[in-house]
Amino acid sequence: MKTKLLLVLGLIIGSLFSIQAQDRSKTPNIIIIYMDDMGYADLGCYEGSLNATPAIDKMASEGTIFTSFYAGSNICSPSRAALLTGMYPPRASVPRVYLDTPKGINYELTTLAELLKTKDYATALIGKWHLGYHDEFLPLNHGFDTFYGLPHSHDLKVNGELPFYENEKIIERNPDPAQLTTRYTEKAVEYIKKNKDKPFFLYLAHNMPHTPLAVSSKFEGKSENGLYGDVIMEIDWSVNQVLEEVKKQGLEENTLIIVSSDNGPSLKQGNHAGNAGIFREGKGTTFEGGHRVPGIFYMPGTVKQQIVTDMTSQIDIFPTIAAMVQAELPEYKIDGVNMLSTLKEGETSPRREFFYFQGKTVEAYRKGNIKIHKLHKYRSSYPENVVINGESGKLKVFKKELEASVFNLDKDPSEKENIINKKEETYQKYLKRMKSFNKKLNTNKFEPELKETK
Repeated sequence: MKTKLLLVLGLIIGSLFSIQAQDRSKTPNIIIIYMDDMGYADLGCYEGSLNATPAIDKMASEGTIFTSFYAGSNICSPSRAALLTGMYPPRASVPRVYLDTPKGINYELTTLAELLKTKDYATALIGKWHLGYHDEFLPLNHGFDTFYGLPHSHDLKVNGELPFYENEKIIERNPDPAQLTTRYTEKAVEYIKKNKDKPFFLYLAHNMPHTPLAVSSKFEGKSENGLYGDVIMEIDWSVNQVLEEVKKQGLEENTLIIVSSDNGPSLKQGNHAGNAGIFREGKGTTFEGGHRVPGIFYMPGTVKQQIVTDMTSQIDIFPTIAAMVQAELPEYKIDGVNMLSTLKEGETSPRREFFYFQGKTVEAYRKGNIKIHKLHKYRSSYPENVVINGESGKLKVFKKELEASVFNLDKDPSEKENIINKKEETYQKYLKRMKSFNKKLNTNKFEPELKETK
C-alpha cells in the first residue's frame, strides 16, 4: 500500500514539474541588446565590416540573421518608440528626437514592457532611455520594474548635468562615458542571475557607439579600426558576457536574444562614425544607410539557423514577442506584423511594405524590391573629399536634393540608378499609397491602414 502511495505521489509531482516546464516554455526570457548609431556593416557577420565581433558573429551563425532589417526611424527617440510599441514613430507620438523638452512617450500606448507585465514578467531597462527625461516619463512609468542608466544620450546635458539613475533615484551626475558599457554589462549579468527562476525582459540599450566615443582601458587601442573599432570590440564583449551568463544559468534554450541598432551610422562624425556598407548615406536620411540596420535573433531550438533576405522591421518585434508569450495585443491596431513563423520555420516574412519617415512625413516607400523617394532635401557627408581634423573627426555636412526616384534594391541596393523613366506608373501608384497612409496616420493615430501588409 505504501509503495503504491509513493508511486502515485511520484506521478503527481512529476506531472506538476511537467506542467511547470510547459508553462515556462510559453514564457521565454526576452533580451534586446540595442546599440546607438551602429551601422549595418559594423559587425563582422555583415559584409563590409572593418571590426572584429566574434561573439555576435557566432550568435548570427547559429540563429537568424536578417539582411533587410529596418529600424523604425533614422534617428534615436523615434526608433526607440517604434521598437517598444510596434508602431511607426508618428503614430507613437514620437516623430523627432527628444532634446530639452518636457514631452515624453504617450501614456495611452502599451510598451513591450507593459505587454510582458501582463504575463508576470520582471522587466528592466539597463542603459539609455531617451523617451522623455522628466520623472513622469521615465521607464518605471512605462512598464519597467528596474531602470539603471541614463535618460538620454551621453552627449546631452540639461542645465549642465547628465544624471545616472538607479530606478527613480539619481545616484551620480556626469558619469564617465568610458565606463558605461562595462557598468551596463555588469548590471545586466547581475539582473540575469537575480531573475533566473522567473520570466524576465531585459532591454540592454547601450549608449555606444554614439559620439563622443569612449571605451574602457580593457579595450583601448586593442582593435585594428581605431577608437571606433575599440568601442565595437567592447560591445561584442558585452554581448558575450550576457550570453555566457544566460548559458551558465541554463536559460539558453528558453531565452530570445535580439541584437540591433536604433539607426544607421552618423557619417558626419568622420573616423568616429560607423559603416553602412554598400548602402547610401546614413543616420538622418531615408536612404538605406539611414534605416537598414543589423538584425540578429538567437534562441537555440526555437529560432531557425538561417540568413533571411526578406524585408522585416523592428516594429515587427512587438507582435512577434506577443505571439511567443501568448499575450493579448492592445485593442488599437499597430503597424508591426508577426514574423514568428519566419524565425521558427523559415517561412516568407509577412511584411510586404515599409514606410520611411522623416519626422511626421513619409519620404520614401518600399514594396517588394522596388523603393521610391519623393523629391526631398537631405544632409550628406563626404569623407573622401574632406580632410578630417581634430579629435572628433567631424566632417562638413552638405545640403543636397534628391529628385523623384525609383530604385530596384535587388539590383541596385546602393540606390545609385534612378529608373523612374521606366517605372513612372509604379512611382505614381506608390506615391499615392504613401500619401494615403500618411494622411490616415496623422488623422487617426490608432487606426493604421494595414491591408497591404497582411
